[in-house]
Parts: sequence; structure tokens; C-alpha cells
Amino acid sequence: MARLTLERVSFWYPAMGRPALRDVSLAAAPGEVIALVGNVGAGASTLLLVAADLAPRVVGGRLEGRVKGEGGRGIVLPTPWTQLSGMAFTVWDEVAFGPANLGWPRERIAGAVDRSLAALDIGALAARDPATLSGGELQRVVIAGIVAMEPALLLLDEPTAELDPEATRLVWRLVRALAGDGCSVVVATSDLDALPELADRIVWMEDGAVRRIGAPALLAEQSLWEAGLATTVADVWRTARLGAPYPLTVAQAERRWRQ
Repeated sequence: MARLTLERVSFWYPAMGRPALRDVSLAAAPGEVIALVGNVGAGASTLLLVAADLAPRVVGGRLEGRVKGEGGRGIVLPTPWTQLSGMAFTVWDEVAFGPANLGWPRERIAGAVDRSLAALDIGALAARDPATLSGGELQRVVIAGIVAMEPALLLLDEPTAELDPEATRLVWRLVRALAGDGCSVVVATSDLDALPELADRIVWMEDGAVRRIGAPALLAEQSLWEAGLATTVADVWRTARLGAPYPLTVAQAERRWRQ
């Protein structure tokens, strides 16, 4: 059974005549990583807000269609400072805030917090005040807080925007590990080069609508290349007119070059 189902969903923000989402249908299976790609205004962030039951419940607006979620949902926004509880004076307590509000026993909370801190490699920050952290550190704390709640559906909006390359790779490895444990993940990201090894499916969005859905190989196709949504390797290969099939990654390019 799908962890998330959107059936012909359209959404209008308050006082907006033009829909931010138009007739979107999508389903996320357990253990699946779905990547939303598109240029500014494509609707990926709005889709995540709708999937998280924040739109229209929190942000207002009007929704048409059907949205169904199975199990707990957690969302990470691209602005970590807006997701702090404001109730914690240490990182450990901040990460524990979500699980505590789920009513878990102390032992389960402690275990979940410690595992999340370790997974994000921020155990050394456990006693720090969140207000003293850098943007990248804070982003990892926010991700840890959501992961600690063990959601069945994880929604990520540019989760690596504040992170350096090493921390970015750590987050993507964590996403794959969570999917391996059965979590469904829907992520909006501009880190296209990570997607061939991260995503099971690519959803190309444009002007609030879904243009194409397919395997990561989509990121080498002509239409996405023209939209500026190809991986770096696919872009270089196509620009150099080296011929199809177009590789997505350096490893694929090396194998293709030897053929």
C-alpha cells in the first residue's frame, strides 16, 4: 500500500487566482525515494506542503482532489531556523522534542535521539544551544529531529541547501538507509548529480504540473537537458556531442568512454 497518494490534486494559495499545483497525481511506495525536480516556481515545495498536510491546513488556500497518507509524516524545510521548537536549550532536547510530543516512553525517546544524532554525525553538538549553531549544523539538527520520530513518510525540501559536500553525502546516505528500512521519501532538490544513485523515480514538475515521471535516466533526456535539469556529466556529454546513450555520472561516463 502506498504511503502517500495524491489523486488529481490542485492547490491555490490565498488570494491567488493561478493554481500552484495543477491536477497532480502521484503515489509513493514503502521504501521508495522519489525526487521532485524543476525550476523555480515548478510547484515541488507546494507539493511537499500538501503531502505534509500543511497546505491548506496551516498556510491557508484551497485544495481540490484527494490526498492520503499512511503512517506518520515528517517534513524538513529549506530554512532550518523556522523549524526549531523554541522550547529547547540543548541540541539533545531539540531532537527529543518531536518524539516526546508523540508520547513515547523515556527509554524509546533516548534511543531514538541518540541514533539520530549519530546518523547525522552531530553527537558532539548534543549539549550545545541550538541558537549558537551554524546554518549547516542547524540543518542537521532539524533533520535529526524529524528522523528521530521515525516517520513512515519523510518529506524533504532542499535538505542539503545549507550543507557542505561531506555533510550532503552523509544526508543522502541516510536517506537511502531509511528507504532500505521501509521509509518512503519524497525529496525536492536541485542537487541533480546525487539523484542517479539516490532516487528510484524522478518527477519532473513545471508550472505546478507533472511533466514526466520515470527512472533517473530522465536526467539525460533532451527535454530535461533543455530545461537545465540534466546532471553535470549528461550536460557535458551532450554539449560535447559525444552521442547517445548519455551517461549520468562520472562512473557511467568512464564505462561509456571505454566502449
